[in-house]
Amino acid sequence: MANSNGIDYFPFNVDFFDDDKLALIESEFGLKGSIIAIRLLCKIYKEGYYYQWGDDECLLFARKAGAGIVPNVVKEVVSGLVKRSFFDKGVFDSFNILTSRGIQSRYFEAVKRRQRVEVRREFLLVDVSKYSNVHILGENVGIEKENVNISAQSKVKESRVKETPPLTPPHGVVSSSQEAELSFENSLGDKNSDTLVTALSKFGATSEQIKELKRLSNDGDPKSVIWTLLESMEKSKGKISMNETLQTMLMYERQRLIRCKTKERVWIEETLPDVVKPDEKAAILLSLTTREREAACIRAISEVRNSSGKIRMPGKFIISEISKIRV
Repeated sequence: MANSNGIDYFPFNVDFFDDDKLALIESEFGLKGSIIAIRLLCKIYKEGYYYQWGDDECLLFARKAGAGIVPNVVKEVVSGLVKRSFFDKGVFDSFNILTSRGIQSRYFEAVKRRQRVEVRREFLLVDVSKYSNVHILGENVGIEKENVNISAQSKVKESRVKETPPLTPPHGVVSSSQEAELSFENSLGDKNSDTLVTALSKFGATSEQIKELKRLSNDGDPKSVIWTLLESMEKSKGKISMNETLQTMLMYERQRLIRCKTKERVWIEETLPDVVKPDEKAAILLSLTTREREAACIRAISEVRNSSGKIRMPGKFIISEISKIRV
């Protein structure tokens, strides 16, 4: 029996196993790969339209799956399913959740007769404007078409228009009259990491929010859209919260509207100084050209830290492990 958000059954296409994505998974992991994929779909629909994924969930999933399925195999299959777009990679990388456009389309169609279905905007991958029973958490009005295309357009709250930033960074030259209005932006001075931290602190951002926004803005890059968002926050006079600004940046990342460091990259940069020499750190960072290489680097760093000094040349070891992943 599914929980209050989930559904008790879902349509299963007869050509499910003919899908190239599943064929590749089965070629790599055998029948266990397909079993895991099907059980993951069942788990997702039982919960709703997505499933939060992590180490604990992986352990529990493997224990219940049986058939000799162990956590490491589950992790590898999930990684393969994400890589091959069986699950949406952008949402998985940003929020560690398993979902897809197909899953969401089938789910919202299945629950269209329910009185009310609550969803989280940042997880949506489909347009749900045609479903009058769908309500986005944190919004007090029915969903309008322009509010469900995963964009940062205007939202109505308590019969007042709420100012939100544009979907994409503005282009073109700012006129002198517009420039004069940007009093907050002008007061910032040079746009850099330190200035960003000062501005975020002014708005009451937590340490975690500051860390994440630094990542998403490439440490306060002057060209980052974060500065436009902060300007909008200032003008809104409290109507736009810091969390909304963070969710907007995460949405930009998920929709690939901005380029920024991955969480893995940030962790590597913070951890390497304790493991390798400065010149080795520079060489390692230059070699991290793909997410697969970042993953290999993280594994190598973990091996070094767990070796209790047995790996005497950690820099060379890490570079060697990274180089095994072909670009």
